[in-house]
Amino acid sequence: MWQGGLRPVCYRIILSNLFIKVPWCRHWHETESIVMKQIFLGWLTTCLMVTPAWADTHTPAQSLPAVKVVSVHNPAQYAGIQIGDVLQRSITLSVSAQEQLNDSSLPLKGLQRNGIELRQWQVSSASQADKKIYTLVFDYQVFASSGKPIQLQLPVERIRFNSGAAAELPAWRFWLMAQLPDRLQPAKPTVIAQYHASMLETDSTQRWLVLSLLLAVIGSLVLLYRNADWTWLPMMNGHFAKAYHRLKRLPATAEGQKQAALIVQHAFNQHYGQQMLSSQVGAFVQQQPVFQSLETQIQAFFVQANAVLYGGQLPAAAEYLQQCKTLTRQLRDCERRV
Repeated sequence: MWQGGLRPVCYRIILSNLFIKVPWCRHWHETESIVMKQIFLGWLTTCLMVTPAWADTHTPAQSLPAVKVVSVHNPAQYAGIQIGDVLQRSITLSVSAQEQLNDSSLPLKGLQRNGIELRQWQVSSASQADKKIYTLVFDYQVFASSGKPIQLQLPVERIRFNSGAAAELPAWRFWLMAQLPDRLQPAKPTVIAQYHASMLETDSTQRWLVLSLLLAVIGSLVLLYRNADWTWLPMMNGHFAKAYHRLKRLPATAEGQKQAALIVQHAFNQHYGQQMLSSQVGAFVQQQPVFQSLETQIQAFFVQANAVLYGGQLPAAAEYLQQCKTLTRQLRDCERRV
């Protein structure tokens, strides 16, 4: 019926949400084949898009063992660091008992990074229940220098275990103190002139000091010439000085009395220039005015000397010797003009 009474007409047919132009033709089997191909291609595209999401959702991810940072200790001083200073910091990690530290992952000793040298590192471990505690200590030495303060940092240290677990010791910043200025300036423009204090007037003080020393020397000489028994000094070897020196060695006896009278008499004779008698005392005093104040004592000596030498009432020996010493000492002082 279709072939005899109808012309071929094109219709739009919607199948499985697809628009397909299908001619109303003589062969239905060709149309069915085209539709099935379109449906197959749609299902294939949908499966390819859904399969990656399903795989990501159902595939379990393999997680690494956990590493717990127990503590981190950095240097206490972060400013005023100088070249050559040694800085130390440490980190304490807690891992499972089966974990082993990978020593080969640690930095080499002597490694320099930005003027910071790793001097050494130390590792210690301890077991605690089902955990293992690792303590790592790093020593650094500063070799950087600058003409002005700059900020440096101790580098990040990565710590790995054989299982693949890892931890980081974070960087630590500090200030490096300036060593020398970038440009050295001449010191002369900045030198402050030294202040000279005014001098004290010492001329008058010096004059008084010299005068005092002079008076002290004169006084010492006066005392020396007045009291010294030495006869070898200038103006000290007079006749009465020698007599006084000899009198001090006489014994207090009758013979000593006679010797004392003769010694003093001999001193008068030498000083007078001839034999001196008691009647010549006035002439002696006139000839030697320095002895005028002792004229009475000289007269008394001659009276007693006559009694001792030529007989008469004798005084006590000790008393007579003391009188002779006193008189010759006074005569010696007059002789020395003191």
